[in-house]
Amino acid sequence: MVGYGKNLGIVPMACNEIFKRIKENTDPLNSYEVQFSMLEIYNEKVQDLLLKDQKLRTAGGLKVRESQKGDIYVQGLSKHPVDSYETIAKKMDEGYTSRSIGATLMNQTSSRAHTIITIEFK
Repeated sequence: MVGYGKNLGIVPMACNEIFKRIKENTDPLNSYEVQFSMLEIYNEKVQDLLLKDQKLRTAGGLKVRESQKGDIYVQGLSKHPVDSYETIAKKMDEGYTSRSIGATLMNQTSSRAHTIITIEFK
């Protein structure tokens, strides 16, 4: 999905295309906003991986909600403005350091959670 070196995956290619098209915009009436968030689900609890101080994690986890329009969102999840795939990659690296990990017989640093990355384009 992400790829390495010259072999970019679909995520960086898609993100680079988004930012390329934003830069090509010449219509002053159009404006764009791209935000990034990252969460994990561990032991049925949703946690924000981009909190500066991980001690601020809520004991019961964040709540998944549905708006009156039918949109699904995570209440209290931080969103970070991004302007390039490089910024997104830095945020992903930041979030990966906050993941819940634990040793298994196969891997000493196995992630014990599901990680979800959201890129919101407006």
